[in-house]
Amino acid sequence: MRHLVENAERYQAVVQRNLLDLFGVESSADHQVIESASVSTEKSFIVTIYYTGTVYGEYLLAMDESTAAAALGLDTPITESNRPQIQEQIADAFSELLNMVVGECLVDLQSTYAKLTLTPPRVYFGKIRYPKFRTGMSSLKTPFGDIECFFCLDLMRLDLATSYNEAITSLLDVNNKLKEANKHLAEQQAQLVHSEKMASVGILASGVAHEINSPLFFVEANLTALNDYVSIIESIVALYENLCLTVNTTDPELIVAINAIQDERKGKDLEFVLEDTQTLVAESREGVRRIKSIVNGLKEFSHVDIGGVAEADLNLIIRNAISLISHEIEDRCQVEFQCEDIPRVTCNAGEIGQVLINMLMNAAQSLRKDGWIRVKSSCQSTCVTIEIEDNGHGISPEDLDHIFDPFFTTKEVGDGVGLGLSISYGIINKHNGSISVESKVDLGTKFTIRLPVVANVQRHANAIS
Repeated sequence: MRHLVENAERYQAVVQRNLLDLFGVESSADHQVIESASVSTEKSFIVTIYYTGTVYGEYLLAMDESTAAAALGLDTPITESNRPQIQEQIADAFSELLNMVVGECLVDLQSTYAKLTLTPPRVYFGKIRYPKFRTGMSSLKTPFGDIECFFCLDLMRLDLATSYNEAITSLLDVNNKLKEANKHLAEQQAQLVHSEKMASVGILASGVAHEINSPLFFVEANLTALNDYVSIIESIVALYENLCLTVNTTDPELIVAINAIQDERKGKDLEFVLEDTQTLVAESREGVRRIKSIVNGLKEFSHVDIGGVAEADLNLIIRNAISLISHEIEDRCQVEFQCEDIPRVTCNAGEIGQVLINMLMNAAQSLRKDGWIRVKSSCQSTCVTIEIEDNGHGISPEDLDHIFDPFFTTKEVGDGVGLGLSISYGIINKHNGSISVESKVDLGTKFTIRLPVVANVQRHANAIS
């Protein structure tokens, strides 16, 4: 094999040069390259590098342990006590030597056989059984003993089918590991985003609730007084009207004044003004009541988030969540809350509230005209169940398996980053609960959240926090 002999000769020459450059060891070729069917050596120390690709083979150096030690200038006699330390020095030095040699020789080999890859050096102390493939061997004489150089080349050894299967298996394994690592990183990033978001939302909610509450108190008080004043004005106006109707006089000036009052009353439509004023005051008071409800929800949200894990009323958390987003969904759908008398649960009410807000907002965004959202709470044995159902456009089967993955979203670019459901899943899982989804395209979606009741999760309270 012409390539075998040529590469073996090249290998021998590079080894000679590097022995001199690295260790100061001069050597000379003992004979020409000898071809054989496999590697055969009696030397006790062997270092080898395998290569594979379009061909298969290896580069080896073989020598006695004493020769290797002497070449490194280790004058200490080898004993059982110092052998491990000396072998380690020998292995490191000759592994570095072979790495340099092979790095240079492989350039020539790759010009003939492309796409070659190397393994790290392997070191053996003792006889090793080698596979049978064509080998070119030359021996270098040094002042410390012979060093054998083996170059192996096998054109037929590479089993394409086996290599392909092994490569596919390896790639799949690496791909799975990368997926797991990526999922773990995404979950960590999602949790970091969630933690920062919860801290910011808690501070914001507390501040907004405080800032709104003070002027809201004055507005509510003024509207109450205004409602009373309107009643007083109505009663006095009624008395004036009765007076105008009952006055019987021939005094021209008085008649003109009464007629002017009656004309002004008709021209300004006093009945409508008084009636509409009552309506405006009533609507304003209803608006104030709704603002108070939202403020109370914000206060609850911020306070329970700061407080961490505690026993909580899920029905109250659900009502607060609905109240907080009512301005977002009231113009597009109806929300129906069917609540049962359920036991309290141990949870971080702020986090559970965020989960419910995420679910309700997702449901509202999926709705079309005449949409509805139905929220139901119930208790089955040891867990409390919350169902959030809508009649929106639903989720396709291929997306159902990914909706809890971090950063997965079916929304348009800019409408969401795909963290809501992932964070919600993490929160419920952290509370030793579960969250599942059922959906049919064009019919709607139902999320089911299950949380353990207080008696069964007390032992988990510390773990959740």
